[in-house]
Amino acid sequence: MAGEDTAKVAGNWQMSFESPHGTMQAALRIEQDGSKLSGTCDMEPLGSMALNGSAEGNKVSFSIEVKERQLTLTFNGKVDGDKMSGTAKPMDSAWTAKRQ
Repeated sequence: MAGEDTAKVAGNWQMSFESPHGTMQAALRIEQDGSKLSGTCDMEPLGSMALNGSAEGNKVSFSIEVKERQLTLTFNGKVDGDKMSGTAKPMDSAWTAKRQ
């Protein structure tokens, strides 16, 4: 039963979020195996980074490791069809993503 109602988030997404350096844009490529998420995040000027997370119901959570800065960005939010939105840590800022 678990997983039947899990949002489908596999695919390509365009994400934006507020950072101390202004609005950041990122391209997400997400693969989904049940509730487990994996993939890549391409963000200028940082390049390609690994993405790992999970989806349960309409809730989504994933993290991106920024090796150059020794920082892990965590994104928690909700999926609504071809859109996702929520809060990014550690910046405590809003993020949105649209399926491409």
